Amino acid sequence: MDGNINNLRMLGFATPALPLNSLVTAVFVFLPALYAEYVGLGAATVGSIFLAAKIVDVFVTPLWGLFMDNYPTRWGRRRPWLALSTPALMIAVYMLFNPPATITTGYLIFWLIALYIAWDAWTISHTAWAMEMSSDYDERSRITGLLQMMVMTGGVLVSLIPAILERLTQPDYETKASIISAFIIIILPLSVLICLLSANEKPIINKKVSIGFKQGLSIVIRNSALTRLLLTNGLLTFCTYFLQGLFVFFVSYTLNLADWVGLILVFLLLGGLFCVPIWIKLSIMLSKHRAIQIAMLVGGLAPLMLLVLPADNIVLAVLAFLIIGANSSANEFLPRTMLADVCDQDRIQSGSERMGLYYSLLILSSKLAAGVGIFIGFSFLGVFGFEPSLGLDNTPESIERLRYLIVIFPAAAYIVVMLLMWRYPITRERQQAMREKIEQQEVSQDQS
Repeated sequence: MDGNINNLRMLGFATPALPLNSLVTAVFVFLPALYAEYVGLGAATVGSIFLAAKIVDVFVTPLWGLFMDNYPTRWGRRRPWLALSTPALMIAVYMLFNPPATITTGYLIFWLIALYIAWDAWTISHTAWAMEMSSDYDERSRITGLLQMMVMTGGVLVSLIPAILERLTQPDYETKASIISAFIIIILPLSVLICLLSANEKPIINKKVSIGFKQGLSIVIRNSALTRLLLTNGLLTFCTYFLQGLFVFFVSYTLNLADWVGLILVFLLLGGLFCVPIWIKLSIMLSKHRAIQIAMLVGGLAPLMLLVLPADNIVLAVLAFLIIGANSSANEFLPRTMLADVCDQDRIQSGSERMGLYYSLLILSSKLAAGVGIFIGFSFLGVFGFEPSLGLDNTPESIERLRYLIVIFPAAAYIVVMLLMWRYPITRERQQAMREKIEQQEVSQDQS
């Protein structure tokens, strides 16, 4: 690590990643079912609303990245926006997870967009800050790996809430959603406070080089490694949220384990948490893109178990989802640590540090893919003859078809990712050569 920060402070810095995945899990696992089935908007309507909100987000996300990169404050480029986005995020979470008795589609659209705007500021500021901490190829994997462990821990914690409630009180779905939102609202400000007290931003050494919008855009477009990484990240995000979006329906009705949804989700996330050290080790032993290919092989084969998983068997369901979750942490953190290496290439070509812009593009690919995943998943529910509001009153055939829906789309996406990572251009050796060139540029800028 380039800065002087000990392990305890680094852990404190990583703390905001904990509520981040609590929020991700809550929004994409519990929120669609809340509005589609219990509020009664319908699966197709909810899927379309999620996609529409993501389309609005397309325009907002890169603007946040550009703004943070180009308008530093006396407190830094990242820290102020992490702090300022927190109250806005808390309000949006409360409104979405505690809807009034009667709502319109406009209510869900408005608060989803508000959530995404605040979420962008939160994630871009914190993750760009993390990726700027080190210039070393392998150290970047360790830093983002630590963030991913916090991310997965947050997902486990938020999943434990319904798991515990299901065993103690048998609450209705709306009560589960409300309690989950209360947990997120409490840990959001606490995590930010711990982070801000734990670390300072690394100063940007190079002098700012002014490049025009057209030239800057051209550099981004011609960056082939970025294009492949964005496509990879989008496909991985699609797989994650396609699975999570259908998770409640599959577990509740196909497996007939509605009272065990929270517990099974905990084990799905634990699979990812336990495997974070494995993916970090593989990225160091081999390379980051080779580690992704191995994760895709695991991710493509493991879900095949769902095709034969029997109903009414909680033990087999828990074991199956523990294995299926193994590659989920690789899906999240490997593209992020690879992005820092892509930014080195941009630094050479543009002469500027544009981590915020590049990370905003990565977030953008994730958000679009997540919206598409929810849209396709919920749209195909109707194609497969399944209506969420009917629950177990759906035909046995339509309930069984969920098995194929939840397996086929992710498996196809994983195959494409393996091809995209074939002969990926930024290896460890190339990244080290780029860092040497960047250091030479910095010396020349200081002398000029």
